[in-house]
Amino acid sequence: MPPANTPKAMASPRYDVAILGSGLAGTTLAACLARNGAKVLVLDAGTHPRFAIGESTIPYTSMMMRLVSERYNVPEIKWLTTFEAVQSKISTNCGVKRNFGFLYHREGARQNPLETSMFPIPKITHTENHFFRQDTDAWMVNVAIKYGAEIRQQTKVLDIDVDDDGVTVIPAQGDPVRVKFVVDASGHRSPLAEKFGLREEPSRLRHQSRSLFTHMIGVKPYEDTVPKGTHQNPSPWSEGTLHHLFDGGWMWVIPFDNHPLATSPLCSVGINLDPRIHPQPDCTPEEEFRRFIAKYPDIAPQFEGAVAVRDWVRTGRLQYSSKQTMGYRWCLTSHAAGFVDALFSRGLSNTMEIIHALGWRLLDAIKEDDFSEERFAYVQELEQGLLDFNDDLVANAYTSFGSWFLWNAWFRVWSLGQILATFEINRAYATYLDSRDPGGLERLERQAPDGAIPDYAPVRQLLKNVSTLVQEVQKGDLDPRKASEEILAQLRAADFVPPAFGLADPDNHWTDATTLKVLQTLQWAKKDAPDEIGDLVYDGLTLFLRKRFDKEEFKVTEELKHMAAYWPVIGDVIKRRSASAS
Repeated sequence: MPPANTPKAMASPRYDVAILGSGLAGTTLAACLARNGAKVLVLDAGTHPRFAIGESTIPYTSMMMRLVSERYNVPEIKWLTTFEAVQSKISTNCGVKRNFGFLYHREGARQNPLETSMFPIPKITHTENHFFRQDTDAWMVNVAIKYGAEIRQQTKVLDIDVDDDGVTVIPAQGDPVRVKFVVDASGHRSPLAEKFGLREEPSRLRHQSRSLFTHMIGVKPYEDTVPKGTHQNPSPWSEGTLHHLFDGGWMWVIPFDNHPLATSPLCSVGINLDPRIHPQPDCTPEEEFRRFIAKYPDIAPQFEGAVAVRDWVRTGRLQYSSKQTMGYRWCLTSHAAGFVDALFSRGLSNTMEIIHALGWRLLDAIKEDDFSEERFAYVQELEQGLLDFNDDLVANAYTSFGSWFLWNAWFRVWSLGQILATFEINRAYATYLDSRDPGGLERLERQAPDGAIPDYAPVRQLLKNVSTLVQEVQKGDLDPRKASEEILAQLRAADFVPPAFGLADPDNHWTDATTLKVLQTLQWAKKDAPDEIGDLVYDGLTLFLRKRFDKEEFKVTEELKHMAAYWPVIGDVIKRRSASAS
């Protein structure tokens, strides 16, 4: 219902939707709405190009982008979904992501090569990205403009008034603007959250972390700082998102210069720390960074000679949440609604989930001139569910960082969730391409608030059991080694865990999906898996792989070019041609 005692404005709405914020979330939504006939205005207090965090993609995110691209008929969104498409269509300043790499460290000790984990991105599917957000975000602004959205940068919003007939957006400069609906995609400093007092104080989120980060040049590939042959991982650490783990936090290393045709020398670097374990010292952010890495003999060498190219940013507690994210004629998108932590790179994934769920509901509301809160109730359920799911995921991960054995077990549970959720989105996307029936996406939408974990009771129960065990460790009621043993025992006992990936084997450090393992998994899915999980795994692999060489889905020639760029002689020719073309 509209707010009580709000006077009706005289002017009719000039726009259907105003979107606050021109980052990737705001402009992707703007493109989707404008492409389908909505009159959209995007307002942003800043301007492009600009620095942004949220640089690493995951398979689920890329598949959700594909689904958004197809459902809203914005083909450019699909260009964001593979490394090769980004390089050829958007920016050569972005990096490649072939894996999630995790190295466990102890203060004052050398890194134990046996205390490592890697989740390789399966080559049989596609290659993920390290987005140089300055380029990708500015490019998406132009996509939104192409489809008819109006963009006003350097336009700060001072106030927002909601009445029976619309919304009045009051900027710092210029006349007030009348719209039918407003979406806040601005992030932590959300004008709508401030206007309606939506922030929870204190936040309900149990996780706590702070951050310091920058972009650097001169960061060495980790594999170059240790003796050759130290690790036998399937792909180099430097060709993925590297996570240095330690008690009370983690560090990210996200290079943009990690492939032969790279044009950027930059690397994104940051540390997230639990302030209860690592309180902020009385020094500059860069001094804190240097002091911190000096405690770890196999982290510091990676940054010898590395230099920050922009000011360091240091934050207080990152976590915030909102008691309400949808109202009459307004909505907060994911980072305006709340935030947990960059661990596991779920920020862009959550954003695309919200865009997918909000877009068609908003288009229907515009068409029917009905903006009742009830029709958007699911969007709030989704946002709050994802926030709670991520909070549980990250809080438990931080607890596991206190013990290699517990982290080794938790990594496998996270990997299982990642694998099954990716199968869900693969199946949903492939089915939608064949039928073009949105009704076929109902299962995915129903599961989305729970991280797209399959609605299969034994899977849900395992995750609940594991979360309970880790929380007992956090409270000091359970030894982490015993908790890890119990988690592994439950993984071994579960008949729905694909055996080829070795998730129940604590000595298997690489969950790589080779062609042989994919074939073994397909055989398991048909013969030995529980029916529901077997169908999911089989469909999630085969339905998507049928699209693998579709020219509308993947640019095989670009893939071959980037593959050949690693070869002697031929690679040199390709590099010279790419350099001259740029």
